[in-house]
Amino acid sequence: MTRIFIWNCQLPRVPSGWREHLHDCGTYISGTLFTIGWWFFIDGLVMARTTPDFPVKFGFEDWIPGLLCTIGMIITNSIDLSLLREDSFGYGGSGLAGKAKLTLFIGIALLAGGVAGSITILTIKYLVPQVDGSVLYIGFTNVIQAISILLSSIALWLVHNSDYDNQYNFVLS
Repeated sequence: MTRIFIWNCQLPRVPSGWREHLHDCGTYISGTLFTIGWWFFIDGLVMARTTPDFPVKFGFEDWIPGLLCTIGMIITNSIDLSLLREDSFGYGGSGLAGKAKLTLFIGIALLAGGVAGSITILTIKYLVPQVDGSVLYIGFTNVIQAISILLSSIALWLVHNSDYDNQYNFVLS
């Protein structure tokens, strides 16, 4: 069994021949989810800008959840799982694990804030005024974007932070 995260959550052991393919497929799935999220958002933006007499103003606040989720994804996936496990509890320790955990918390908070913000924007701008279905689609594009980026971040974290034997070592010569 392979440990994921810092808790006792474990994935089944994958045969060694599949590991590289699993890594590649997970990366492709993550990229596809990220692209789908931004594609839905840009589709909603174009639809809102090209529709004459569009009843809801599409402003900068609609961009914020996607940007928060994207920044959260970058922060979350830039942390190596091994940094979260090693920590010396002495006075002379560097505290690297604590800093990594704080950075991971900030990344996850940005992801959660982006999803919550997109749901809030959907509720305040589109559901409360009871707009029609074609306009409501624009509100759902924001939520689809945020959830898609969140799922993309989870997929990339699971694939890149599993304890597989294939480590990449770059040596400058």
